[in-house]
Amino acid sequence: MKNLLINYLSGDKILESLDLEIYFKSLKNIKNADKFVIVNNISEKNHNFLSKIYDKVIYMEAEFYYVYQLFFDVLKEFGQDYDYAMYIDTRDVIIQKNPFDYMNLKPEKDLFLVCEGMKIEDNDINLHWHKLLKSTQIFHHNQSEKLPVVNGGTLGGKTKDVMYHLLLAITNANRLSNGIIPDQAIYSDMNYFMSGLKHVEYCHPYTSTFCATGEAIKRDNIDIKFINGEACNENNEPYVLFHQWDRTEYAEQIRHKFKNGNLRFTIWI
Repeated sequence: MKNLLINYLSGDKILESLDLEIYFKSLKNIKNADKFVIVNNISEKNHNFLSKIYDKVIYMEAEFYYVYQLFFDVLKEFGQDYDYAMYIDTRDVIIQKNPFDYMNLKPEKDLFLVCEGMKIEDNDINLHWHKLLKSTQIFHHNQSEKLPVVNGGTLGGKTKDVMYHLLLAITNANRLSNGIIPDQAIYSDMNYFMSGLKHVEYCHPYTSTFCATGEAIKRDNIDIKFINGEACNENNEPYVLFHQWDRTEYAEQIRHKFKNGNLRFTIWI
């Protein structure tokens, strides 16, 4: 299997972040994928630095809430060379294990979508986005606010399926409204139609070890525990990805451990 990971970084300031250092260290857990990073507004020095981490540094620009269009453009140009593709956020992600190993072990699944562990109505910003989207729709789903929040910063699967899912978000978010409708609002709304599809895995933190998301942890929608320095579920199983860890009560402890060289990352075997 040939795998591709895509990241996005904008501006030199983010490269001064300790949290990004933590991400870069954890990125070493992915050994079986090419790594591309989309960048803009960075210095030649930082370009050279990133060239040592990534296989390809690509200059592209988009408005912040439309960065996912750049992921589609990269896959449009390079995707034919890869079986699986994934994009994940950077600064607020710890890769505890290899997500491609997780996906490759489930060949019957084409798409892996991350449920944060809360409903749209449980979160003010997601509810705001949902109402913006709903205001543009002719037909409404019953009790759509009770749909799960599907994360916009983590998406993976077979390359064509990831591309088509991105394309659905791009075309559906292009609406006249009183505010920006982000991809996360589209992914969450699409759960109404896609839930139950056998080839799609909705990765909920209580039924999957694919990803734990800090927004739901912060708001006490899900519980995690730390075992040997790893974020684990209630069955003591480590998550593959720990996303939005910087929003949780564990953030300062994680930074402290990293500074002292005690933060543990385990390679999936």
